[in-house]
Amino acid sequence: MDAASSKSDAPGEHTVAAQVPFIHLCTTLEKIQKAKLRPEKSKILGDFIESWRKFHAALHKDNPQTADSFYPAMRLIVPPFERERMAYGIKESMLAKLYIDVLGLPKSGPEANKLLNYRAPTTSQGEAGDFAGMAYFVLKKRCTSQGNLSIKEVNDFLDSVALNNASKKKDLMRKSLLHLITQSSALEQKWLIRMILKDMKLGVSKETVLQVFHPDAAELFNVNTDLNKVCQQLHDPSVSLSDVSIGLFSAFKPMLAAVANICNVEKQMGNSPFYIETKLDGERIQLHKDGDVYKYFSRNAFEYTQQFGGSPLEGSLTPYVHNVFKSHVVSCILDGEMMAYNPATETFMQKGSRFDIKKLMDDSELQTCFCVFDVLLVNDRKLGKEALKKRYEILQTVFTPAKGRIHLVPKSEARTVQDVVSALNDAIDSREEGIMVKDPLSIYKPDKRGEGWLKIKPEYVDGLMDELDLLIVGGYWGKGRRGGMMSHFLCAVAEAPKPGEKPSVFHSLCRIGSGYTMKELYDLGLKLAKHWKVYRKNDPPPSILCGTEKPEVYIEPCNSIIIQVKAAEIVPSDMYRTNCTLRFPRIEKIRDDKEWHQCMTLAELDQFRGKASGKLASRHLRIDDNDQPQKKKRKLPPKAKRVVGVLDHFKPQDLTGVSKETDMFEDVEFCILNGTDDHPKCELEKGVAR
Repeated sequence: MDAASSKSDAPGEHTVAAQVPFIHLCTTLEKIQKAKLRPEKSKILGDFIESWRKFHAALHKDNPQTADSFYPAMRLIVPPFERERMAYGIKESMLAKLYIDVLGLPKSGPEANKLLNYRAPTTSQGEAGDFAGMAYFVLKKRCTSQGNLSIKEVNDFLDSVALNNASKKKDLMRKSLLHLITQSSALEQKWLIRMILKDMKLGVSKETVLQVFHPDAAELFNVNTDLNKVCQQLHDPSVSLSDVSIGLFSAFKPMLAAVANICNVEKQMGNSPFYIETKLDGERIQLHKDGDVYKYFSRNAFEYTQQFGGSPLEGSLTPYVHNVFKSHVVSCILDGEMMAYNPATETFMQKGSRFDIKKLMDDSELQTCFCVFDVLLVNDRKLGKEALKKRYEILQTVFTPAKGRIHLVPKSEARTVQDVVSALNDAIDSREEGIMVKDPLSIYKPDKRGEGWLKIKPEYVDGLMDELDLLIVGGYWGKGRRGGMMSHFLCAVAEAPKPGEKPSVFHSLCRIGSGYTMKELYDLGLKLAKHWKVYRKNDPPPSILCGTEKPEVYIEPCNSIIIQVKAAEIVPSDMYRTNCTLRFPRIEKIRDDKEWHQCMTLAELDQFRGKASGKLASRHLRIDDNDQPQKKKRKLPPKAKRVVGVLDHFKPQDLTGVSKETDMFEDVEFCILNGTDDHPKCELEKGVAR
């Protein structure tokens, strides 16, 4: 990427991004993806960054203080860290339809099918579950071999797409996309798609990308979540930051808690006193205040000032809390949980209920309440390096709690495992999410998990949760590492049959995609592979009743299996036929001891919903000096030497012994999902080959 090979026909545009062709970035990303080892990936990226810096030095030799930086490229390499550009409002299905339209593909043709059903296993090129890879396979025969866009132009068009999406100008959004597509090569579009979908598949973490750019970049990003500032402040790799700390009106990544084993709490707290507080079930929010100016940010650094109020005259919270701050407090940063409070019942609503705290309207019966548990700054005094005990003392002098508007999360001091067990049992009785355990001496570490903060939920402790036996009735093809296999399953409960009969109708309850290893997922796929059928929305199976959530494939109940599922609670949902679903479901095990018709019924589900307000933790943890509670360790199967990406059922047939008899199906592509008992899939495929 030297000055001679870069674009120079853009008069007046004195930035590196305006001079560097987008294809240079794409070829670099392609090399990174194909490299096997992490050091090799880091070197390729490092070389690209170094060449950018050299070009930058030559371009700006007369103006070394320029604001131009690596940011235009960085925001394309790590798009999930992008905060300046709004959402694109684009998913794979929209891109598939756009490409089918632009390329004039027959809507029922094989290539349109590949784009629309990119997650389904395929024997052709292009990895299952990777839409960008599938699009590249379709595009490479049809696109210009060389694009002519610079990195700046790509960013400008993406800005336009995001702006038009926010303004609901779909036609203009489509026009910007079309311009990008028509001026890009297939390789450029492959990476452009990944940037738009914010799923780069580089095989290297976003944090590693920042680390390669500058040793202090990840730490700085954790406290300001601003890629532009990171790239500007750390443009020179030889300059290190002496003070990386949280600042006013710069969103930071909050400190997080690690899952705790109750037995180890005393040891993890250094056998010293610790704090216990209720784990709140809301939205993690940070409040920044400077006089009459307020800003609010989520845990992922998205700004919600418009919703909660940028001044005492607007928003669902600021007008009600502005006057609660003590007279000496001019500026502050508070960390806490935004909750929905019901003044009629004087209770907090759980996040699984049908409301969004970020969208509460003035006429709602609920009101926004900020529950504060930490303070990071008061009157320009930074407190992140202070111990939690000191921060808590300062926090109590910042504001006066106002019922239902701003609360101070209470803490209790504890010393023993028994104290933790008692607090957890109280949380279960109060239908709370769980408890937090915090070290009073811990300092605040942005984006760090478990540096003195622990969380304990009933579902983490064996024996406290009710488990549900559900029937798998549908499936969804996976992406990435799970490409070519089912990664998620649609589960259902049965309508109670007449006495002596087996159930014939099943109601969808939840979609589940966690709780198993890749090996377990592969084995489960093998059990069900030959029974999957394509789910057609206009001709659904009569035995499986769905809500708005439809599977990609389904399985006749009599051919399926029961899985034992653990979840936090049952919450309302109109996406499933039961009008409810499970919160945080995960597979515990396959019930090989049960027949398909012995799954949970609707009546049994209703009993669970009525008990404990839908919470599935209904038992207490018991402990004595001789019987420490033990968290059950999940027995993992032996590690497979190699997990195959595509199930045997979907592998290409060995056709070496098949003689071709006719050319009548030349250039016609067949997709055979399943066979029958009389005509197995392999026999049908050999017949097509003949």
